[in-house]
Amino acid sequence: MNQRFAVISDRILGLELECVIPVVGRGETRDVQELLVHLLHNQGMTAMARPYCRSAVPSGVDLCVEHDSSLRGEQRYSGITWGQIEVKTRPLTFRELEQLLPPALEIIRYVGARITPSCGCHVHHDLPEVVERPEVVRNLQHFWWRFHKVIYGLVAPSRASNSFCRPPRPEHATLFDNCRIYEQLCQRLTRCDRYAGLNFTNLTDPNRRTIEWRLHGGTTDWIKIKAWVLATQRWVEHSVARSCHYRPEPVTNSRRGLNALLIVSGLRPNSRVYCKVDKDLRLAGRYLLRRWKHFNQQGASDA
Repeated sequence: MNQRFAVISDRILGLELECVIPVVGRGETRDVQELLVHLLHNQGMTAMARPYCRSAVPSGVDLCVEHDSSLRGEQRYSGITWGQIEVKTRPLTFRELEQLLPPALEIIRYVGARITPSCGCHVHHDLPEVVERPEVVRNLQHFWWRFHKVIYGLVAPSRASNSFCRPPRPEHATLFDNCRIYEQLCQRLTRCDRYAGLNFTNLTDPNRRTIEWRLHGGTTDWIKIKAWVLATQRWVEHSVARSCHYRPEPVTNSRRGLNALLIVSGLRPNSRVYCKVDKDLRLAGRYLLRRWKHFNQQGASDA
């Protein structure tokens, strides 16, 4: 692939979507799970209900509907019981996700899903290169450290202080710099926290080997999800294809910093970096600009 062309790749990914759904009558979360699975099946999607589980979605299943006890319902009215729901997709490409997820989101919204500050949208990207090329993790960590302030500026302000998606600290920036082999990298990964905005800990699992972007808030809006998935994919692809050098000072959360992020990672064309950018990626970049403006103006909300 031409390194000056930014395109949507076939890298495998997976989503975890958290929400809360009101329980009707005297039911409980399990009843909400079973209802959601039934509706998804009726629309041609293969789904199953299970307790919270870190195992992969079983073969032949499109969506797992799980119970996540960490989620909290709305507090506007007392007396409502909330089903604490996490929906996980099977491993798939972006183009496959584009077919599967929009109709599933429509059903999830139809049964009354709500998003509260406790909910997140987590995106996993497969990183098989890590075994032969552990330096890709160094590149990604350098990229994350350099742009993390701008990236947090793209999501609700409350996410920066959320204990489930913490920003990196200065000592994290060079944590993987001297890792020459995969086994050495795995030893270094034992120092990492899975509740980080960018979680590397799954790379030690031979059955997964994914990195996980955890900092986006919960949503059932396909437009938001599409832009975020494409953006995080580009950040991964850029770090795999190019050497990302360590910068002691992260880029400030400013319009100039955002422009640098979009150009460097191939979400906006530039003759010196990525001279050609896929249309969908350019649209994602424009959407991120609108979101940045929304969250970084006085009085901006978490919506």
